[in-house]
Parts: sequence; structure tokens; C-alpha cells
Amino acid sequence: MPDQDGFASSPIPPNDRSLEAEKPTAETLRDRVLALFEQLRTPVFRYLVRKTRNPAKAEDLTQETFLRLCRHLRDNRPLDNPKAWLLTVANNLAIDTIRMESNLVDLDESAWKRIEESRSDTQDDPERVVLQRERLNRLHAAVLGLTQLQRDSLHLRAEGLRYCEIAALMDLSISTVADAVRRATVRLAREVDTKVSL
Repeated sequence: MPDQDGFASSPIPPNDRSLEAEKPTAETLRDRVLALFEQLRTPVFRYLVRKTRNPAKAEDLTQETFLRLCRHLRDNRPLDNPKAWLLTVANNLAIDTIRMESNLVDLDESAWKRIEESRSDTQDDPERVVLQRERLNRLHAAVLGLTQLQRDSLHLRAEGLRYCEIAALMDLSISTVADAVRRATVRLAREVDTKVSL
């Protein structure tokens, strides 16, 4: 049927760009993965160090976690909460690794001191460094006194996950997770001698 200019109108072809928006391009996929890597690499790595007690293994598993993220996004699957998704994948990879390596050991005292020293600023006031080291030692001892459930729950909560996300990740009830976090917080506060706000 001709329009006002005398041209025949035909059905509008589907917009090719709408199809491109559905399937991410290599560039947009790379940019999104890099942005998420920059934002969430450290929390994923810390969680994996905590789970595996092996920084080299944690680094490998962190890379594998982000490779899986890349595949997930390449397949155009939904990703509502990237941090929760990444920590879930990291947790599953750590569990698989722990199953394969039955001879895991806890962080020994020298490893704890190396981590502690790497985090302290060399230009700090010596008195402040000593006080901070004493506080970290009390905190370390208090954390070692927590149950595994309390440590894992508290760590994930500190990473910003909500109770329902932690419960889903650990396959527990929300009330169990909330109770573990509460007990861990109270115990740490008591041990480190700070006030608690629940």
C-alpha cells in the first residue's frame, strides 16, 4: 500500500541490533568480565584462600571461577547477583578441590605472620604497628576458636552476602546461618574486647 510519498510500505524487517543486544559481542563480554574481575577478584580470592588455606591454589581457583563466569555470560545466561554467583562457583570449586586433596593443613604461624606483615604499612608509627599486631593476634586466636560453620558464615556475611544467599550457598536454613553469624560476632567481640552492635 503506498504511503504519502508514493512508496509502497512493507512490513518492517526485524531490527538486527535487537538480536545483537541479546547475544553479547566479544568486546562487551570481555568488558563485563573485566569489570567484574576488577570489582570482585579480591573477595573471591580471599574466600578461596580461607577455604583452601593455600594461596597458590586459591589463585588457580579464582581464575577458574572467572573463566566459568565468562562461559556463563557468553551463553547469555542470567546473572542477577554476580557476587553471590561467583562465590557459589568458588565454593563449589573449593569443595571439589578439598575432596581431591585430603591432606589439607591449617595456616601455620609463619604463614599467618607473612600475611599480617604484608598488610601492615612499613611507614606506620611503631607503637601503632605493635598495637595493631596484638589486636590481630587476639582476633586470629578468636577466629580459630570459632566452629567451621561460624567462620564460613561470618566470612560470607563480611563479603556482603545476605543471610538467604549464604543459606543457599551452604545448603542450610536461614535461621541456622543467622544464628552462626550472631554467635561468631558475639564471641569475637568478647575475645577482642570490643562492643557489638547487632
